[in-house]
Amino acid sequence: MTDTANLPASLELDAQGLRLRPWRPDDAQALFEATRESIASVSPWLPWLHEGYSLEDSANWIAECQAGRERGDVHDFGVFDAQGRVLGDLALNRIDPKRGSANLGYWVRESAQGQGVATRATRAIAAFGFQVLGLVRIEIVIGVDNLASRRTAERLGAHFDGILPNRIILDGKALPAAVYSLLPPERDDASPGPALEDSQVRLRPYRSTDAPALHAALHESMKTIGRWQSWCTPAYSLEDARRWVAQTRLAWQGVGDECALAIADRSSDEVIGSVALNHWQPDIGMANLGYWVRQSRQEQGVATAAVRLLARHALRATDLRRLEIVVAADNHASRRVAERAGAHLEGVARHRLMLRGEPVDAAIYSLVANDLR
Repeated sequence: MTDTANLPASLELDAQGLRLRPWRPDDAQALFEATRESIASVSPWLPWLHEGYSLEDSANWIAECQAGRERGDVHDFGVFDAQGRVLGDLALNRIDPKRGSANLGYWVRESAQGQGVATRATRAIAAFGFQVLGLVRIEIVIGVDNLASRRTAERLGAHFDGILPNRIILDGKALPAAVYSLLPPERDDASPGPALEDSQVRLRPYRSTDAPALHAALHESMKTIGRWQSWCTPAYSLEDARRWVAQTRLAWQGVGDECALAIADRSSDEVIGSVALNHWQPDIGMANLGYWVRQSRQEQGVATAAVRLLARHALRATDLRRLEIVVAADNHASRRVAERAGAHLEGVARHRLMLRGEPVDAAIYSLVANDLR
């Protein structure tokens, strides 16, 4: 990790219109006012903020932050708007130089909640942690029922590692917590998955720069893809696309399940669809294979070629012995893709899928190595 002894006392981070800087002694009154305003919303998750919280507590906290910064085990920042008003607090703490890890905590004053303050601020301090401190892992540990803070972690693109029992102590009780993690951003040229192509299509790992094209492709395709994929709705945002790209890149490194590749136009390299291996069952050598193609490029053989290309790679280069394609029984276009790719129809399973909260029947197809010869 980086030696932080020489970091300037005037250090300030920009967070899309917000200013993040270390607390100063003369911030005590403003910090006190922000905390007192927020007792109802913050105190259920941060027991130090209680009805007896005083101006002296704010002054002591600022002194502790300064001492932690000098030791190098805490970097705590106040969050300020353009006019200098205190909006909240966030910190990288429990910094472990040997492991290159830290915990990320945050809170936002009640009158500034629901405005994206926490997401912008946490994104900036995470970048500081990776780029300046040299961290390799940042954890966010949140009470399971603290839905607002969990949404912030998810918007940040943090990976949900799971629910851990007895992970936090609140009011003297050991409680489960949702644990999220952030890893340093990858360079897009550091491909986390295979690049495959034939005479028809090119499959490649997603890049962070693909998010706008992914977003546009899905919004073009609401009538076709949206009919069969509950997540594909007009509410699907550019931030959703960015988060999904980050998740699928992590999956190729063994973090998560959605090992997707972009189906790219051979001339422009723009995203025109997606094909993925997910729902892995390594103990029996099986995974699911899913796919979609944007509406303007459908019925051109793109999906069929992509399915065959990824299936051939998966069944030769991994321990997988069987791929399943599970398609809503009435989704005739996707069923034709499976059949043209050489998949074997094994039957129709009743209530096999959930679509917008309703169970639907699904056609079950399978691919094994002999099907692709």
